[in-house]
Amino acid sequence: MRDSLYRNSIYLLITLGINAASGLLFVIICTKLYSQKEVGYATALIGALGLAVMFSNIGMNRTIVRFLGRSANKSQDLMTKISMVAGISVIVGIIMCFFFHSFGLKQANLLTSIIFVVAVLITSIKGLFDNAFIATRATSGNLIENGLYNLTRLMFPLLFVGLGFIGIFSASLVGSSVAVIASVILLQSKLGFNLRARPTRSSLKGKWGFVFGSYTLDIISNFPNNVVPIIVLARFGPVQSALWYVAMQIILLLMMVTSSINQAMFAEMAYAEKQIGKFIKQAAIAMYSLVVPLSVIAFVVAPYVLHLIGANYVAAYPILRLMIVFVIIGIANYITGSILMYYKKIAYLTFVNVINGAVVIFYCLTIAHNLMGIAIGWVLGEIVNIILFVGGALYVINRNKRQESLVA
Repeated sequence: MRDSLYRNSIYLLITLGINAASGLLFVIICTKLYSQKEVGYATALIGALGLAVMFSNIGMNRTIVRFLGRSANKSQDLMTKISMVAGISVIVGIIMCFFFHSFGLKQANLLTSIIFVVAVLITSIKGLFDNAFIATRATSGNLIENGLYNLTRLMFPLLFVGLGFIGIFSASLVGSSVAVIASVILLQSKLGFNLRARPTRSSLKGKWGFVFGSYTLDIISNFPNNVVPIIVLARFGPVQSALWYVAMQIILLLMMVTSSINQAMFAEMAYAEKQIGKFIKQAAIAMYSLVVPLSVIAFVVAPYVLHLIGANYVAAYPILRLMIVFVIIGIANYITGSILMYYKKIAYLTFVNVINGAVVIFYCLTIAHNLMGIAIGWVLGEIVNIILFVGGALYVINRNKRQESLVA
């Protein structure tokens, strides 16, 4: 706990543990109380939410982690980003509502649209606060606000079963609202932020290249994960969409272990630029030590976990096991991706993710004929990332070493 990287990683991992337990319990509650079709429709709406939040963020999550910690005016910088994202999220949310029927959401109505737009706004702001805690190396704040988020999210589906798939979707909105309120209190009382500070253009002076590069990268890198659930619903129906959702929730929980440590590592790299080798080594040891045994356990118990969720969901275990293998291999993507981001190789990162997205979406739209085909498309995208990320990072590291030796 004396080491900043490990301390913040520990808080993020505890948060992850709570999210994992809550996420599994949330899925179990929804599959027990709601029909498979309602779960399927809710997953498509959640995918559309992820897509809208991705477009609304305009690269601010990465920008906060990279620059907020060392800013001379943290309050003003944070409020500038919140103001920009809030305005854009409302516009994006409204635009997305016009595409509900194209996504296969034929049950959508005016109430669905209103709830969706508000969800885009609140979820986008929550994401900014999450990253503000990481940037200031105060990830205990993530633990508190996410704990409240999960508690609220678990209660909501129990109380509003009559709302159908909207009851599932609204749970995240209510939980995010509670988390935002908690974040405001913590940032002001514990970290000294003034969230009434006026936004200013100077907060982003000299950072626009990083902002737009990060925005492009975020859109391209997250596009497949947010679009694939919509493709599954449109091509194979709500039942298959529900199976994909359940399998991906388990995969995402395993990937979040790596992501949590990676976020802490990147924040430390931004603070202490001359010690990046130390941080990379520490983070890699922590990632592999945790993810490998967790993945092995998940591989073995996959059918039993799915049966716990519901007998109808056991059919998802072959695709789940296939993707678990590539979660272990994909750890290298996080480490090498952060190295490339640190050295501001955003154009290359964007290029890699364009290739990844093109492979995944093309395969899922044209070649895949069932859920296993969708999973194979996802795996092929991971293979592309591994080859290009690792190769690019090794090139950048070796070139940087050569330049340092010439200077010396």
